[in-house]
Amino acid sequence: MAQPAYISISCLPLPTFIEGGYATFHAGDHHPNRNNLQYFILMFMIKGKLFISEDDNDYTIEPGEMFVLLPMHHHYSWHAVTEDTGYYWLHFYVSGHWQQQATLVPMRSAIKVPTLHHYTPTETLYLAKHVKMQHQDRLVQMTEQIFKNSSATKEYGFWQAQQLFIDVLQEIQVQSQQDSAMVQLSGQVQRYLRDHFDEKITNTTLSREFHFHPNYLIRTLKATTGLTPTEFLRQYRMEEASKRLLNTNMLETEIAEAIGFQNIYYFSTVFKQYTGLSPSQYRQANTRRIKADKEGLK
Repeated sequence: MAQPAYISISCLPLPTFIEGGYATFHAGDHHPNRNNLQYFILMFMIKGKLFISEDDNDYTIEPGEMFVLLPMHHHYSWHAVTEDTGYYWLHFYVSGHWQQQATLVPMRSAIKVPTLHHYTPTETLYLAKHVKMQHQDRLVQMTEQIFKNSSATKEYGFWQAQQLFIDVLQEIQVQSQQDSAMVQLSGQVQRYLRDHFDEKITNTTLSREFHFHPNYLIRTLKATTGLTPTEFLRQYRMEEASKRLLNTNMLETEIAEAIGFQNIYYFSTVFKQYTGLSPSQYRQANTRRIKADKEGLK
């Protein structure tokens, strides 16, 4: 195999299975030449050998190996098939961010993720580009079931196929000790920020709590959530403020103090930056909307 390469994919939104099948080639055949396919192609080689290139990089895929082709890249044969060859292929679409590099690269979400009820410290899927399959029989069984579900005429067949495809991705994903340690630390920092959001928290506070340099903690949270600790804390506080404005009769000064702001004017400024409305405008606008929705249901 060539030098190891890994594909890092943001899983918010989740990758979507599009279609799949079993491809068969005979001696002398070539893989299709194309460069405008918008999907990833996940391949499970069962028999024979496939000689395929991607952007002038040549690969030989052998039985028992998994291979991933990138979307919108040039794919073609660099040599004709020399024997009967067969493999399962699955096209899947990714609307979020992704990269292929020699190392695992945490990817931030393509959509805004709330911090109030979202506890997943990372949303990155890591796939090896070319690797020996583990548990091949199980992967084949799951893949064939995906095809069966996706072709079912019943409505829920589509959803079953999508769920099973996610299970396949979980089965083949790459996990590293370094990434796991970063994810674990990120989760601990997020939990601390949630549990102490109404207190004064600085980078020095976090450094003292977790025994890491502030810069490392900032990089860790930024890599796994796309937010620095300060940004994460501010977003969480604003989500708490929004919830209390809509679900309680607390005064704005009481809400500000409850979420860690000593100055009501500064709280109002930050809240308006976050929502586009002042706290009172936000409460009034959403109260009217909720009332209108209830009246519409009568």
